Amino acid sequence: MSYTSWRQAAGYFDGDGNVGIEVVKRVLRIKIRFVDTWKPQVDSIRTFLERHKVHVGNIGRDEKKTWQPAYRLDIGEVKSVIRTAKAILAFTVKKRDDLRIAIEYLESRMTGNQAIEAFNAEVRSGRRRGKIRTCNLPLTRIEGIKRSQIESAKNARAAYAVEISREIERKILRDHAEQKLGHIRLSRKYGYSVSVIRRVLGAP
Repeated sequence: MSYTSWRQAAGYFDGDGNVGIEVVKRVLRIKIRFVDTWKPQVDSIRTFLERHKVHVGNIGRDEKKTWQPAYRLDIGEVKSVIRTAKAILAFTVKKRDDLRIAIEYLESRMTGNQAIEAFNAEVRSGRRRGKIRTCNLPLTRIEGIKRSQIESAKNARAAYAVEISREIERKILRDHAEQKLGHIRLSRKYGYSVSVIRRVLGAP
């Protein structure tokens, strides 16, 4: 079998797909997922999407459920999420509003709070499965990204102002290389911020 049109892809998504959301610092991470218990069908939609220049992830397998495991294909790259959502929007019924919310948020035409409330309304109506979310994301996506970039720049400047002895630097580098300790564990062990640890390790 093979998919040859966005109309067909939309029909698949309306039945066995979903718009996934994750709350991260200041922004929402949104993805489009296609799911099926028959892997050839997921392979086929992946081939179709790649043919239309959509960036997709690897096909995963969800074995948490007690019945037959399902295969899943995620689209997480923002431009590809927007492109796919716009392409299938007009051909969907049940999940059309989920796609519309995703597009408007990713294009910074609504705040995170507005998007969350819109998704919650879909859950309450029964059109969407999931939990009612509560969070505080008063910024649009682009505003949230800019705010995080400013904070990261400030943290980086502050990190370079912190003095660390050569002996401590060598211990941090050794623990990272030999014990495979990551930034957070090293931060807790030595009492320096993650930004300082990143500076010592030479991380970007």
